[in-house]
Amino acid sequence: MMRWDREDTELVQRERLQGASAAEWEVTEEDREGRHAVHHCHPFFSVLRDHAAGLIVAGTIGIASEHLAASAAVALSPLLYATAIGIAVGNVIRIFDPQMNIYSPLASGLAFAKRRLLRAGIILYGAKLTFAKILDIGWAGLFIDLYVVSTTLFFGFALGRMLGLTESLTALISTGSAFCGCSAVAATQPIINGESHEVAAAVGVVVLCGTAAMFLYPFLFTAVPSLTADPRLMGIYTGSTVHELAGVVAAGNSMGGGVASTAVVTKLLRIFMLEPWIFALYYFGIGQDKDAVLVAGSGKAGKGVPWFAFGFLAVAAFNSLWGIPGWLQKVLMSLSAGFLSSAMAALGLETDLVKVRSLGSKPLVLGLALWVYLLGAGFVVSACLVRIFPA
Repeated sequence: MMRWDREDTELVQRERLQGASAAEWEVTEEDREGRHAVHHCHPFFSVLRDHAAGLIVAGTIGIASEHLAASAAVALSPLLYATAIGIAVGNVIRIFDPQMNIYSPLASGLAFAKRRLLRAGIILYGAKLTFAKILDIGWAGLFIDLYVVSTTLFFGFALGRMLGLTESLTALISTGSAFCGCSAVAATQPIINGESHEVAAAVGVVVLCGTAAMFLYPFLFTAVPSLTADPRLMGIYTGSTVHELAGVVAAGNSMGGGVASTAVVTKLLRIFMLEPWIFALYYFGIGQDKDAVLVAGSGKAGKGVPWFAFGFLAVAAFNSLWGIPGWLQKVLMSLSAGFLSSAMAALGLETDLVKVRSLGSKPLVLGLALWVYLLGAGFVVSACLVRIFPA
């Protein structure tokens, strides 16, 4: 209120100096009343008014990606479709409008989707987990997930730096490979502030490797005698090394119920381990440019407390202690998927393929190297741990 009164006083003083007419004074009073009305508008309607156009566009692409993922013959993450559609639409527009002036009315809504909806989607993702499910995996599953996550991250950052990739791109690809593909990339982006074209490159790489794994693992199950003879080993191996949860479900079901159940639980534990990594990215400034690590000279890493990570843990804890009803869990997971898809659509719309191409083949080299490492080392360590810790 005080701010508007100060602005009105300054406006009156300027018009007095300029010799404003009586009619102009009347218009000024009306303008002042209108501004007061806008100022007193409810925050919800203010947000809706400012962000509606961008949210409608991102939400429409998100819904379309959900339908495509549900109807496609190959089980791929809807986040992939959302990113791909967003990239396609955005870059077609760039052909006719290089300055992207058409985006002006959408800018605030797309920014809201990239940040707020993304965080909300990650928080609600916690409804998929319970601590009891994680404990059912046993020591073999726990140790293989710890091994895979820690060594993949170490190897990924070491190789990414050798290849000369930016810290943010290295973090995105390494995190997507170590944890859960597109979802991990989406969760990491707001912490390290990765560029849109870097996110697109990371999503493309992890999806390529994850999709190939969905077809390769069922073949290995029939071709490798030690895997064929031990569904528990195959399930732990699949859950600890395949990128996407959807890929684990698809590959596991094609190998039988025994493999699928063990694979999904192993994968859920791997997803749960993403949260400590999110905190590490924030508190230690991992994956961020050196200039971005210090905030206004405060000496603290990151760009604000990652409250969405605490929210994720809170939802998972609530589900573990009291249980979320099945119908509500479906609603929450649908909202999570929709929010994440809309956020990735917004990122895709802002992705310039020229910048993606400028990254060259190095992101693909990093992603493929990590996948080969998961295939080889993951199998050897899984086999050893299953023998050490039998069911």
